[in-house]
Amino acid sequence: MKKSAKRVFLIMLAVLLFAGSFGCSPKEDESVAALAESLMRERNDLQEKLTAAQRTLDETQKELTAAKEDAEAARQALEKVQTAPTAEPVVVTETKEVEKKIPAEYAYGVDCTVNGAESAMLDGDTKIKCVPKKIDGYVFDHSEVNGTRQDGTEKGLELTVSKTTQIRAVFHERHVVKCINCHIQFLNEKGNASGKNYTEFDFEEEYKNPVTNKKEKAGLISFYIFADTPKKQEIDYWLINGVKYQYPKDISKFRVEELNEATVYEVVFKGQTKTTSGKTYNVVCHNCKFSYNGKTYTSGKVPAGASITIKAGPDSSSEGDFWGTPSNITRRVHSNGFTTGYTYSWSYTVNSDVEVWFSGVVN
Repeated sequence: MKKSAKRVFLIMLAVLLFAGSFGCSPKEDESVAALAESLMRERNDLQEKLTAAQRTLDETQKELTAAKEDAEAARQALEKVQTAPTAEPVVVTETKEVEKKIPAEYAYGVDCTVNGAESAMLDGDTKIKCVPKKIDGYVFDHSEVNGTRQDGTEKGLELTVSKTTQIRAVFHERHVVKCINCHIQFLNEKGNASGKNYTEFDFEEEYKNPVTNKKEKAGLISFYIFADTPKKQEIDYWLINGVKYQYPKDISKFRVEELNEATVYEVVFKGQTKTTSGKTYNVVCHNCKFSYNGKTYTSGKVPAGASITIKAGPDSSSEGDFWGTPSNITRRVHSNGFTTGYTYSWSYTVNSDVEVWFSGVVN
């Protein structure tokens, strides 16, 4: 485009120079003027075309620049995709609904059997029979169902239960009065001692007074007790269920009215260092302890008829249970309200081996 414009300009310059150098006629002047005008118009057209072409070139250049920028952006985006970390595959696991198993319900027996075993699984409303165990020296008293007293018999207690239940057979020590270094005599109608001497008498069941021949209530007995003091011996003190009774003067006999518990009487003479019976029993405490003669133990031997003090072990619960063998060891205790644990204690007379457990109950 630029070469064409230059060519037109040179032609016009040559014409003008030629016209100035030679003389021309009027006609020739008109022809030259027309040619010059034609050349000028062509020049203007060419100039416009040149301007339009330049604009087109500029626009094309802009589009090319934009295309280059788009291509660079695409290249950078491609590099990012190629260098990006590979995503871990998503593992879809099928969740299966787990069947909830309902804990089985049981009936448990303490010092009794449940349908002939220690416990029985329940299947809805289930009939059960609890039969007290046989414990030497102890007699069945009553049953407790989940801690609530319920009368029963030695033959058993029948129930229908559907939820976990604890049935406990409660015993008491057989009503027997025993004497060591002493004896008892029954009372006649006048209330005086009479008849045969006894060192042991069972009054658990209804019995006949051997002196008056009258029927006496089961579990109650009245008598005179006498110390059997050898010559040249003096009474030091009496032991009643292991508890020492030191009287201000020599007491060799006294009257007992309506005794209602198993009791062991023993006379200890001066200079005697141990009980004449010589028999001892084992005492074992689990999560508890017992005291005897000013010392505290968790296990040990104590003389027959000894009185021990049992105390619960440390526990943060508000109440708890003692249980074990013999069954009359069973009882519930309450705390004194302090955070240091149980201070409640109680006395027990040992006339057989004792094993006792303590367990706290959270309310």
